[in-house]
Amino acid sequence: MDKRKIKRLLFVFNANAGKWSAFVDSTKKLLMIKGCALCTITHGILGEKAEWKDCKEELGIPVDYLHKDEIDSEIKEIVGSNLPCILAETEGEFIMLVTSEVLERCSGSVPDLKGKIYYYAEIKDLEIPHRKLLSKTSFI
Repeated sequence: MDKRKIKRLLFVFNANAGKWSAFVDSTKKLLMIKGCALCTITHGILGEKAEWKDCKEELGIPVDYLHKDEIDSEIKEIVGSNLPCILAETEGEFIMLVTSEVLERCSGSVPDLKGKIYYYAEIKDLEIPHRKLLSKTSFI
């Protein structure tokens, strides 16, 4: 059986959209108050982390962001109260890829998140196409 290809990843944050929410999240980071686990991994005080931007590029598929106040009924059915989380969009469906519990265990680490994305894609029989592949001569 062929693996289902992931068309994009949808990161659903446990935070509302908007500048005020971004300010509150940054303040939590400064004061070391626990906030959204996914926000902690992907964003620093001044916006997206450079390490996360590099990781997005390496994933080779689109990554879109959605805040809890932007969730439509289709996504709400899948997510329920499991925020934050990462959904994988395949041909015609969204699949829960990484749960809030798993994101908490990443402890703010981009490499841990990347590993979890690959791991859960593999066990859910999903394929992540890559833009950046190493050539065979890279190992010589």
